[in-house]
Amino acid sequence: MLIFFIIFLCVTTNILLGCYAAIHFGLGPPDWKTALNQVIDITVFQDYWNDLRTRVSVLSVFRKKDSSTTHGKNSPANTDNTAKKTIPQHSNQSNQPPNNNEESINTDLASVSKHDSKTWFIQEDYIEVSLLKLNIAMKKSGQFASELDWRIRSCRGEITQEDVKQFLNELRDDCRDYLESQANITEQMKQRLDEFGILKNLAEEIDYANMEQSAQIETTLSNLNHLDLTDNPEEGAARLIKELTGLRFARHRLRDMQDRAFVHIIFNEKREETIPQQLFFDESFGIYNRIGLEITLRQWWKQKRYEKESIIFALLDFVKFGEANEEHGITACDKAIKFFGNMLKERFDQPHLTGLYSGNCFLIAIVNSTPKKAIAEIERTRQWCEKTTLRLNKGMETMHLQLTCAVTEVLAAQSQNEVLAVLEKTLVFAKKTGRNHTYYYVPGPLDNPPEKIDAPDFDEEPIEIDIA
Repeated sequence: MLIFFIIFLCVTTNILLGCYAAIHFGLGPPDWKTALNQVIDITVFQDYWNDLRTRVSVLSVFRKKDSSTTHGKNSPANTDNTAKKTIPQHSNQSNQPPNNNEESINTDLASVSKHDSKTWFIQEDYIEVSLLKLNIAMKKSGQFASELDWRIRSCRGEITQEDVKQFLNELRDDCRDYLESQANITEQMKQRLDEFGILKNLAEEIDYANMEQSAQIETTLSNLNHLDLTDNPEEGAARLIKELTGLRFARHRLRDMQDRAFVHIIFNEKREETIPQQLFFDESFGIYNRIGLEITLRQWWKQKRYEKESIIFALLDFVKFGEANEEHGITACDKAIKFFGNMLKERFDQPHLTGLYSGNCFLIAIVNSTPKKAIAEIERTRQWCEKTTLRLNKGMETMHLQLTCAVTEVLAAQSQNEVLAVLEKTLVFAKKTGRNHTYYYVPGPLDNPPEKIDAPDFDEEPIEIDIA
């Protein structure tokens, strides 16, 4: 032991002397702090450190359920699906795979909390954690699907039958793994239906949405099993892209259902103040999600801002976005959503509120404005979108998007849920009567139908923007 200690001191002394000489003669970092930071940034050290942090944070997660949780097999939720089929990458977790799906999900929950041991889902075993676990498993599968869609499209024109076979097998494996992961989490939630209390019907809706998505995945698996690989490889690639598009729509529907259920449970239990800020934002787009929007609006209603300030609400929904998804792919459309969402955030910055409400639909709450001015701003935004060309794939593709918009004003007697319900109905009405226009609902006792806005041309200049 003494020999090892002496060797350690000699090596350490040599390293420190070398660092000092390098700093003194200008051949290394400018100071000791920078030098130490660079030493700490060594990849191996970072891997061990992150692994230690993850393991420590997981110890306290779901401590009440560890003894009763039913373990499943390994699933794709244990890895990053966007890279698992192509390039091996270093992981912040242990080199050994987790023993089961539950440990993987718990690790993901800990990462969402930034390892804060005082967050709401580590303190107690709330029922909405099951929704969050479903969302995480679905999101990982969605990230893999987006990456696979991009890879298939990159090979178009020179794709081979072997390529199609490889892509098909990867998609089939991911679908099977996700079904297994979803089944495990859903079964856990079914065993706790009584905890939903008066919101039990909401739990049944979630269960139905889960079954709906499972049916979509089962259909995809059946289609993949019957895909004739002797056909033209380009036709096989087109079929795979179509299946990925169908899965995307099923994921969006389930995500919207989960987010809506999440906030309803939180409001019913009066625990909105305990939700960590990380859950307010959509990680893919960097803007408020449904959870962030509704909890923020809940605070507005508690403050009775609608009595002190006028608030105009608007929903902006893309026209025929499904067709754009099929033509340009999941990755390109996600970039379009991110670009447009951030554009809205800039146009309607504080004190206004902007975020992704559902699917590809944005919510805007405009504060201290008259209905006339707010409608004009929404119409200006709609016309700007109509005249904007998004350039993709280094300018080789172009995307043109349009918006259908719904607008309404808040009355003092209305609750938050009533305003949002009116807004959703107005958007449905606007879609039924056509596309690419704005409808305004005038709140009042007569409940008249929404009115179409005949706005002037705001002379928005046609522009082209490169987003990929």
